[in-house]
Amino acid sequence: MVEAKLARDYDIRFGHGLLKSDSAKWGRYVVITTPSAWAATKDELDHEPAGIGINEWLDRTHLIEVSDSLPDDIDLVVGLGAGRALDHAKLVAHRKGKPLVQVPTVVSTGAIIHGFVADWDGRQIVGQLVVVNCEYVLVDYDVVLRAPERLNTAGLGDVLCGYAGLSEWRHTAELGKTDPVDESKTARSIALYDQIVTDFPASLDADGELTPASVKVIMSAVQARDDALVKDDRAPGADHAFCFVVEIANDKYWIHGEMCALGAVIIAWRTQQSPETLTGWLDKCKVRWRPSDVEITREELGAGIAVWPSWMGDGTNDKPASPSVVVQEPMTEEDIDACWEWLNSN
Repeated sequence: MVEAKLARDYDIRFGHGLLKSDSAKWGRYVVITTPSAWAATKDELDHEPAGIGINEWLDRTHLIEVSDSLPDDIDLVVGLGAGRALDHAKLVAHRKGKPLVQVPTVVSTGAIIHGFVADWDGRQIVGQLVVVNCEYVLVDYDVVLRAPERLNTAGLGDVLCGYAGLSEWRHTAELGKTDPVDESKTARSIALYDQIVTDFPASLDADGELTPASVKVIMSAVQARDDALVKDDRAPGADHAFCFVVEIANDKYWIHGEMCALGAVIIAWRTQQSPETLTGWLDKCKVRWRPSDVEITREELGAGIAVWPSWMGDGTNDKPASPSVVVQEPMTEEDIDACWEWLNSN
């Protein structure tokens, strides 16, 4: 299998009008997109694609069917949209044996700088499908800034949610269940968070609106996240797991970075590791995390939390128990009620 390129090594090109100028060089190409992304960008293309594949979800059967419906006699595959479209484009490039260019319409997801495509069976990840490294990423400021603000700022939620892992490690250390936090392992992530909460507010215009500089701050943070992430079993990624379990439990999609942020806030609250620090960062960065803002009900939240331990690994099905507080201190209905009240009062 192809080795995935490191996020830091991605060629990301920033500028105005890039989609129009770059597409003039594309020859015969196909686009993988979504209806909203296509409507927002089709007039920017220099010439029409040889085929358009519309992504509806990430189930492998759907991805393959769409791919096989597109022509083979092409020069290039273009991913145009957010995470689902970009992941789908990787699979199409793999099946067609053609180079890939990624054009995110929002800077909200690690799919932009990750070459792997998860193998989704319905809403369950059962493995890895393929790895495809794109030729380059085109961040056209004019395209990205047309999207709703929350879809872009969610990218910072997808980075700042790493605070959950720090919270878990500090919590278990305070309980005497593990060694004190190794500051040499956490320094890069803390430095990145400090940089984000300084640079992003400074990038906004006089009315507090996103600017091209804001887009670059977000995209650069998403690219820098992998190198800064705390890679230690004592800092499990329960924040991302929360996003997945809520969607599985409710058979419904939410905005990825927002739900990861909410998951991290719940972990910080549960471990009593200064959740107000994280919520302050998220508010500064205009990342939505409050239940009313992300549009999640108490019932939906509770359904996800109920699935959370088994997703993380609760010792069943020959899977070792995760050290996460999600597993070690599972939340009761009373705990969820208390959490819900706190989330809605802050």
